[in-house]
Amino acid sequence: MAISDNAATFLGIHNENEFYSAHYLAEVFQGDIKDIIQRWQQQSDDDKAAEKPQPFVPPYQRLKDIARGYFAMREQSQRERQPQKAIALQREFFAAFLQALNLPNTASNQIVGQDLEVPVLSVYPNAEQPQVWVLGALDTEKEGLDPFSLTLEKAQFYGPKPHADKLAGNSWFDIINDFVFKLDEPPRWVILLSDRQCVLVDRFKWLQNRVLRFDLDEILGRKNDKTLKATTALLHQESLAPKDGSSLLDNLDEQAHKHAFGVSEDLKYALREAIELLGNEAAAQLLERSDIAYQGKTALNPEQLSRECLRYMYRLLFLFYIEARPELGYVPIKSSETYLKGYSLESLRDLELVQLNTEQAQQGFYFHNSIQKLFAMIHQGRMKPVQAQSGFEMNEMPVTYKTGVDGFEIPSLDSHLFDPKRTPYLNKVKFNNNTLQRVIRLMSLTRETSGRGNKRRGRVSYAQLGINQLGAVYEALLSYRGFFASTDLYEVKKPGPDPEGSPRI
Repeated sequence: MAISDNAATFLGIHNENEFYSAHYLAEVFQGDIKDIIQRWQQQSDDDKAAEKPQPFVPPYQRLKDIARGYFAMREQSQRERQPQKAIALQREFFAAFLQALNLPNTASNQIVGQDLEVPVLSVYPNAEQPQVWVLGALDTEKEGLDPFSLTLEKAQFYGPKPHADKLAGNSWFDIINDFVFKLDEPPRWVILLSDRQCVLVDRFKWLQNRVLRFDLDEILGRKNDKTLKATTALLHQESLAPKDGSSLLDNLDEQAHKHAFGVSEDLKYALREAIELLGNEAAAQLLERSDIAYQGKTALNPEQLSRECLRYMYRLLFLFYIEARPELGYVPIKSSETYLKGYSLESLRDLELVQLNTEQAQQGFYFHNSIQKLFAMIHQGRMKPVQAQSGFEMNEMPVTYKTGVDGFEIPSLDSHLFDPKRTPYLNKVKFNNNTLQRVIRLMSLTRETSGRGNKRRGRVSYAQLGINQLGAVYEALLSYRGFFASTDLYEVKKPGPDPEGSPRI
């Protein structure tokens, strides 16, 4: 499974293939689990105040308390060569882990087909209508392998022989995929435990390989309060399968979807404003030329100009995304200081709030020249070593200093997106620093909001945005068309309060 875990918000929790959008986990998730965390803490405080002999202990505290037992199990199991004893050591910890999450330790062999059984650590609430299955995987090589790749061992079955153990030797991935989720009444959630990891599987997200992976060494070793609370909120019985109402995780999914829509809206309006900025400056420059007029046979075509500005912004959006995702391996944002400081959009983002105090700084072309150089490099490719670059002046290209050779390669992108033939109007235009700095700022910062629920602007992390969000932005702008206004136009808003800075219409 490919890992998509670019926001290290909770150390030890890996959000694979966007189980939730990374932007949601980084920006919103902690607030959405606040109620359950506060309720657990309040119940503990009330029990202590009432001097109950066995006061309620919050699940995140219980998880923290089993850390010593976990590392003792890890040390002993590393030395243990007999599978039965290694399994017993693991299951002692698994029992404590389940207790911390309020899941029953109902060890049994569950039927998953004709003459086929699987050992299951816990079934909740019952075998007839299971919501949660907890499975245990044994790493016989003791190398910290992915639990999905580990195989079912015959020694893991419960009770006296004979067992219906034909699935022994199969990987846990295949067992979950081909048997557990093919049951007439399959569990909604599967928790797969090993001696180092815990993996949460949602049957509805399984086909997209979207899972949450918990690194127990990190979580129980660091004992970070925020991570412990997030872990228990995501794995607790009450969160997965409450007795009444919808589950917390389903509510989180709904909130994540709403948040993704909100981020997409922010980007959509930022792109629209940026296209208008580009279009207005381009039109002003083009109409000064002798070969382009406002009317007549050589009239400037507003639809073509808007398409070219839209293409320009899609180029920027593409570059923001691939630079934020170094694991894609397309641009050397992490491996080449020359690219990072001399060519990247990320270097321009560092200038998004620099004050352009002089006419020379405002009307210069540093941003334009830098961006055009990057566009050409993406389209044509870069295969030769280049001299390291640093420093800049706002009306020039980056100043080059010969500080050693830092070679990097970028494969050419044979695509219409970066083909200069697709932007004949814009090829005749040089955008000034003032315009392009505003464009970069719009693409880099979230929208300002007004009213009681206002929030300060934050920096958009393209590493945390999902493909679905970017796709929604792309689709929303496909129908966008610019035009020249013949009269003054005004933006208005719907009647009533505007507490969240809703878009004007």
